[in-house]
Amino acid sequence: MTEASSRPDIRKKYSAAIPWQERNLRLKIAGIIGVAWTSYIILSLFNVFFYLGIVIFPITHRAICSGAITCLALLIVPWKRSKGLGPLSPLDVLLVLTAAAGAGYIAVNASSLVYDWKDATPAQMCLGFAFGIAILETVRRVAGWIPVGLIVASFFYFVYSDHFPGFMMSSGYSYPRAAAWMYLSGEGMWGSILGTVTSVVPGFILFGSVLRICGADDFFGDLALACMGKYRGGPAKTAVFSSMLFGSLSGSPAANVATTGQITIPMMKQNGFKPELAGAVEAVASTGGPFTPPIMGSVSFLIADALGVSYWTVCAAAFLPVVVYYGILIFQIDSEAIQYGFRGLPVEKLPAVWSVLRRGWYYLAPLGVLIFTLGVLKYSAQTSILYTIIALVICSCFSARTRLTPKRILEILDDTAAGLVMVIPLCTGIGILVGALNISGMGGGLAGALADIAGNSRFLLLGMTAVAIFVMGMGMTALACYLLAVAMLVPALISAGVLPIAAHMFLFYYGTLSFITPPVAIAAFVAAGIADADATRTGILATRLGISAFLLPWFFVTNPGILWVGSAFDIAFDFVGIFVSLMLLSSAFTGVMFAEIGRPVRALFAVLGGLFVVPLPTEFNYVLVPVSICVVVAFRLRGRRRSASAAGVEESGLMA
Repeated sequence: MTEASSRPDIRKKYSAAIPWQERNLRLKIAGIIGVAWTSYIILSLFNVFFYLGIVIFPITHRAICSGAITCLALLIVPWKRSKGLGPLSPLDVLLVLTAAAGAGYIAVNASSLVYDWKDATPAQMCLGFAFGIAILETVRRVAGWIPVGLIVASFFYFVYSDHFPGFMMSSGYSYPRAAAWMYLSGEGMWGSILGTVTSVVPGFILFGSVLRICGADDFFGDLALACMGKYRGGPAKTAVFSSMLFGSLSGSPAANVATTGQITIPMMKQNGFKPELAGAVEAVASTGGPFTPPIMGSVSFLIADALGVSYWTVCAAAFLPVVVYYGILIFQIDSEAIQYGFRGLPVEKLPAVWSVLRRGWYYLAPLGVLIFTLGVLKYSAQTSILYTIIALVICSCFSARTRLTPKRILEILDDTAAGLVMVIPLCTGIGILVGALNISGMGGGLAGALADIAGNSRFLLLGMTAVAIFVMGMGMTALACYLLAVAMLVPALISAGVLPIAAHMFLFYYGTLSFITPPVAIAAFVAAGIADADATRTGILATRLGISAFLLPWFFVTNPGILWVGSAFDIAFDFVGIFVSLMLLSSAFTGVMFAEIGRPVRALFAVLGGLFVVPLPTEFNYVLVPVSICVVVAFRLRGRRRSASAAGVEESGLMA
């Protein structure tokens, strides 16, 4: 979504900020659906229906959410991106009515369908297939053809599975039985994936919408500038900080680039950064947003549900990896600044940290409430976000700039629903694939087949999995890629001895890397467009700056302490060892370790850093890590001496 102050052409892009009088019929209907659905979600969060004695079955809730957001997506996402949003077409009207009817039937009849399950009648089959077509078209619009192809293939596999060889063979199902499983039961479209997304995620999306529309983007940008602007390469480090904060809320690297990049990329270019480098920094910083707790773009809730652990456990596992990811990115930016002679911005041109905090402390207080309720009080995610939203609304009243006016409230309600158009229809469709794999037993068979191909080599299996998930990620969103990977690849990794949390994080990271890696590199290409830079060169630079994201998933398997697994010593040792090894490998690539280094030293760093990547005996690492730390500290002192000498020479020149 665009920022609240934008006024885009409604034929090209939808925004909750578009005034009512400027909307055509389709966007007015979209606004009504968005406001009505988010109002329903707020009532659900506050348990209003329970107190009124209204019983809403879980599948009813899922059907309401899926139907409403699918209709909204069909209205605000054009059938072809290049065509833009025009008047309502007969096809759009037909699809919207079909989606509403298909989901409405399940919502009204959920209790009887669950308790009196049987093969679908001809009428139910027609309604189910029509609803499936509407879902597939919505998935195509929001996520592309690849997930559509996989969903369709999985359904027909489910029906004709008795004709497949080897581990793929199952009993096969008639079309009435298949329609009953996928449309009428809780195992297909209305399964646990959609359940997690519709019960937990909307509250966090609502929280993010309130933050953005109350002006949190400006606050986080100013805070980043105040904290990082004075340092070497300060504008780029500011971009990293602000993109990290915004990215955790949005969960979309491309959307993150399109939003924060409008500010950070021109700022970097004005301070001497080449367009390709400015675009690459923003792309890599934005790609780390989905990895960043506490929200992680909603994926954290799906991981927690799949593992059967608390949301806080997933946040803890994701914390240290994201510290390494952004820490190495900051280190690489510092190396680039040394090479090009960049300096920080003048202190007098920067906002003061305390001034920024005084002006916007109420944006941080609700985040503290979220952390306290989740981590200390151990409340559920739904309860925690409820208290967090209440705290945010109260805090917003302290300033006229952020106070919730009726206009802003309507914009928040509309924006929240629009923020889920990519998630809920996709999860509804993915439910067919997951159901087909689970019911037929192919999921376990695929795991066994991959294990047989890899033999006894766990790392060969990881390599094949990494390639598969990376290729899948080229054609779809990170969320879609993760959902498909969980269904098809996680069982194979777990059967090979990989820790469940490590398997999920491994797939999640590799499924996101295509956003910065050519030939697709969507985030890098969006950044290149803003920077007016060469897209391919921007993607190549982004790949180099994002080196930590390529190696971190392997450490999840070999050094699980980075995921907060094991004793305190194991966690600290793995964290420090990984951070230092990635610093050395990064310096081997850039030729800078706090100062420029020669080729022999670069080769030494490549060996030292690479040795920790290799799964060597723990005793060997107990020697390797202290040696590596000493090397980094020595070169840090060397860099400070050189910087002091250079500053002295420059000062003497100015005095002369």
